Amino acid sequence: MAETDTYKQIFVTYPVQQQDGNFYHIDYVPQYVPVEYPKTTDPIPAELQGKIAKYDWQTGEWIDSQIDPTTAAITALQANAALLMVQFTTIKTALAGLQKQAAALTNPTSTTATTTTKEA
Repeated sequence: MAETDTYKQIFVTYPVQQQDGNFYHIDYVPQYVPVEYPKTTDPIPAELQGKIAKYDWQTGEWIDSQIDPTTAAITALQANAALLMVQFTTIKTALAGLQKQAAALTNPTSTTATTTTKEA
């Protein structure tokens, strides 16, 4: 890749809403890279600013998904919170295991041998 490469903004579109609340994500590719479905270079129209835009492949244009942006933001936050809780539980379980291993290394269980003598 030459340093003189210029890049273009593309929108990678999705048929369903993603965790961030959008139906797309923005990426940048070199100018010479062909853009094919599910990617488009069509910019989101100004009239859809503040709305959840979705690309309609049948008409070849951006449309309003009719999803409330506040609801989408709450949904995205809930999805992120759920993911963080799963990660937290995994970390908590791993930490408990490490604490047990550390305790076993620092406080080895004392084994005292008991001897019995048989008196005859």
